[in-house]
Amino acid sequence: MKTKLSTLILSKLTFSSLKLTFTLLMLAFTTLTLTFTACSNDDEDNILSEDEGKQLAHPAVVDFSAGITTRVTTSSEWEAGDLVGISASEIAGTVSTPKYTNIQYKADIAGASTAFSLVETEQEEIAYTSENDMIFTAYYPYTDNKDGVIEANTATTEEEQKKIDFLFASSKGKYIEGNANQKINFTFQHKMARIRLKIKVTDTTPIENKSIILGGLIHKGTFNIKSGIASANGNVENDWSLGNLSSTASGTEMEIVRIIYPQNAESLDLRIGNEDDNLKTSFTLFGNKFEPNNSYTINAEVRNGKIHATITLDNNTIEGWNENEPGKKAFIGIADNMEELTEEAKAAATWMIHNIENSEYISINQITENNINLDGYKMIWAHFDWTEANTNNDAIIDNANEAIKSYFQTGGNILASRDAARFIGKWGISQNGSYPKNNWGGNENVDFNKSLYCNNIYHPIFNNITFNKHWLPLHAEDAGYKNSNRVLQWNINDETEKYDDINAWQTATGGIQLGSDSGNSDTTIRVAEFPSRENSGKAIVIGDPSFEWKNSNEESNSIHNNLTKLATNTISYLIGQSNNK
Repeated sequence: MKTKLSTLILSKLTFSSLKLTFTLLMLAFTTLTLTFTACSNDDEDNILSEDEGKQLAHPAVVDFSAGITTRVTTSSEWEAGDLVGISASEIAGTVSTPKYTNIQYKADIAGASTAFSLVETEQEEIAYTSENDMIFTAYYPYTDNKDGVIEANTATTEEEQKKIDFLFASSKGKYIEGNANQKINFTFQHKMARIRLKIKVTDTTPIENKSIILGGLIHKGTFNIKSGIASANGNVENDWSLGNLSSTASGTEMEIVRIIYPQNAESLDLRIGNEDDNLKTSFTLFGNKFEPNNSYTINAEVRNGKIHATITLDNNTIEGWNENEPGKKAFIGIADNMEELTEEAKAAATWMIHNIENSEYISINQITENNINLDGYKMIWAHFDWTEANTNNDAIIDNANEAIKSYFQTGGNILASRDAARFIGKWGISQNGSYPKNNWGGNENVDFNKSLYCNNIYHPIFNNITFNKHWLPLHAEDAGYKNSNRVLQWNINDETEKYDDINAWQTATGGIQLGSDSGNSDTTIRVAEFPSRENSGKAIVIGDPSFEWKNSNEESNSIHNNLTKLATNTISYLIGQSNNK
């Protein structure tokens, strides 16, 4: 008999009925997060066979359940029978061995949350079989195929759209003996792009029941269920019919939403009616490229017998279809202006101002003196260098705590790095007021030879970055850099704030471990995500010594792009959550 487990209740079972549970957290507009929870075994001495090393004596079967905010283009709930495909590979050293491929699970009920159960086929139920790391991947909607590639044409009707709105997620898991509440977060992303066409008629041009045609896009392509990559691979088509205009009355507005493949597109053509109607216009997209997970709006107006059209990116780069207009971003520093920042903090601020559109520098004093209203910013990056953010300046920062806390609690998103991490408890980011108390360094001058150790290399902030296994090198080791070795981390064994394990830390703080000390990954947290709670924003906290910007802009740093890509990804990820700023 299979025993269902709650993510919050520890049940004692015989090992033959040991389960793992997946729970989907509700995050942003289309963010899906899966959490795995494992039960303990009463007979811990018999978990592993004596002669098998890391092999489990009995498989630990996996159960799935899920919650959802919004999922695809037209629905905000799961439908009973919705199918997802899940695969898993075991990693031993540097070798990855597929264990389960495209296992079919279905939603048991309709609604905002549901349990997923194995579809009764001859496929084997997913389970841990050893203590080796395992990589889990999942995609929606499920398709039965042998080669792992789905072929699809995006020139479909509105009713068929959800079948091509491909979602993908990946995460790492590991069976840990005696861990009664193990959690692994698994975030789905849209892998296609989306177009939202808005047409407004402001005159009496006779266009009732005329067809709406969009040209310049490739509609045939594939989705790889193993990598999560959607690719356009056909020819450009110029006669994609999106429907008909229903009225010619002045003031008529019509909206059409369609999914497309990510692709390059130099020019798009929009036409109403046939060539004889002479209602046609061409327009270009900034960057000439439709990116995955991005939503684009085409605003078209019919006036004076002509069409006028523009296209804009809806400022959504990581998760979900975010319809907000591009907003402001800010770098928060201690000094009254950027020139007075330390070398390290100034390098970080300079990079952001020069590379992140519509960003500006804000000092702590400006916030304290009520000269700045943070509510107008989609995200803020608080980055304090140790030499300026030591205890002598804590009182200065404390004066702004309430304003920053209010910003976060009302939906503002925060990147808190280096010594800004010490203030996240006062800013309401951690639900129990916790912050990384285990810290040292700041005045040292050691060789810059450390990389960031990432526990979940599939998190969106690590997208498109080259890893060395789980190591993310941020600075060239032979470039002669010196590092202040400023470390800010949670250590669950620290007497000042002890937790039974990482999962207990996650439950208490509301955080998710993304990075750690490589030698103590089961007890330390150096990079963490704090998902939204109620009406709050989302936060990323980075306390690893490798995230240091001193000398980071020198040309001799051959892998400087990794540092800036990590910063760009993190900022974009937080911007993508800003639905109320």
